[in-house]
Amino acid sequence: MDRELQGAVMSPMVPDAPRLAGDFWVYPSLGEVADGSVRVNVAIAVEKSFDLEDTDVGVEIVAGGQPLSLAEGPAPGPLPAIEMVGANAYALYRFNNPDNLGPTTVTVTVRGGSAVFELSLPIV
Repeated sequence: MDRELQGAVMSPMVPDAPRLAGDFWVYPSLGEVADGSVRVNVAIAVEKSFDLEDTDVGVEIVAGGQPLSLAEGPAPGPLPAIEMVGANAYALYRFNNPDNLGPTTVTVTVRGGSAVFELSLPIV
């Protein structure tokens, strides 16, 4: 997947509100690009870098009352991570949104545990 967010601005859905998805704290950011798609970047708190594989994480978006189809997901293998005080893994997704419907919810699933985020901020 192209990791550049060409022209997209990522916007958190609820500032300062990560949620538990099973045993993992998750925090998605949403962005929209001009090609009729929505991009989602999910930060996931992990014990150590490369703790999660692409197959451990899933994201669903509902817009206009219907789920958007997945166009691209993370590259196969361990998710990239950044370590500072703690470690965060990152999963990047792109969903088809040909009708430019406004996303209303994002569901993040990590190893079977899910967290639902209601959109409260507009995508800029």
